[in-house]
Amino acid sequence: MPTLMFTTLEVLVVIVLPLLWLYLRGKWPLKKVILCLFVIPILWYLTYAPIHELSHALGTIIAGGKVTELKLIPNFWEGVFAVAWVRTTGLNGFWQNMSMTGAPYILDFASILVGAVVMLRNQSKNALWVGFLFMILCLRPTFDLVCETIGFIYGFMGDLYHIQLWVGDLIITIFLVLSLGISLFLLYTIIKRYAGFYVQIDART
Repeated sequence: MPTLMFTTLEVLVVIVLPLLWLYLRGKWPLKKVILCLFVIPILWYLTYAPIHELSHALGTIIAGGKVTELKLIPNFWEGVFAVAWVRTTGLNGFWQNMSMTGAPYILDFASILVGAVVMLRNQSKNALWVGFLFMILCLRPTFDLVCETIGFIYGFMGDLYHIQLWVGDLIITIFLVLSLGISLFLLYTIIKRYAGFYVQIDART
């Protein structure tokens, strides 16, 4: 139960509150905001684990390994909300293992950079579309980095734990600090700038 409550808090802070901040600054009608805040977290849940695990699978294939088992959707109907996995074979060397294990985090960082470009240039007034893009390109990868980093700090032997064993404390620390710092800065910039775009468009119409 404490783990579930903590994960719920992470979702609230990293997914829901930035969305709410974006919508309030953009001055969309309250009915649209409520609908989006209901729909987008559901879409986040349905895409978060599949994207993460498929990234592992892609990293495995690129490294010349083989995916033997893939679990994309946690059994939420059984009360299990955070268990998905990929099992592989044929990965022996350093770069092969790094390709498989590190693939989701490289994708996270790349997604945030792409998301910043897309969101800063996008002038759509469709609240759901704007929120979905913000979630899938920016909030989803940021949540992945935040969630995995917190788990790593508290001793969870997941992806970051194994990457640390291969690259050392300094490199993994630098990567996490830079990626999280850049992510949070870009989230703030997107929310601030996009609100300005929406107000300018609205003022012309």
